[in-house]
Amino acid sequence: MTRQITINLDGQQFMLDLEFEQRDHSIVYHVTPNKHFSNLIPAGFEMIQNDFDKESAPTYDESGLSEQSRQIAETISQQISMLPPQFRGGKPVEA
Repeated sequence: MTRQITINLDGQQFMLDLEFEQRDHSIVYHVTPNKHFSNLIPAGFEMIQNDFDKESAPTYDESGLSEQSRQIAETISQQISMLPPQFRGGKPVEA
């Protein structure tokens, strides 16, 4: 499943696509970078939300990222963590 999210960077809003992949014990978000920062976030950039730690933001591999790239990745991660479970690719909590 693919979703668009909006992030705010330095007072500007950017849209980007997230493709969700449900794995055994995690959700993997494949980030398609916006054209404005495609040179800062590599194509196929992944963020992982472990099932055992659903309250925290998704994690990602920082190796090879510049300081500006890390800021963008952290902004994306925080935006994903604020989405309700059904929009994060997870399952809503049963009442």
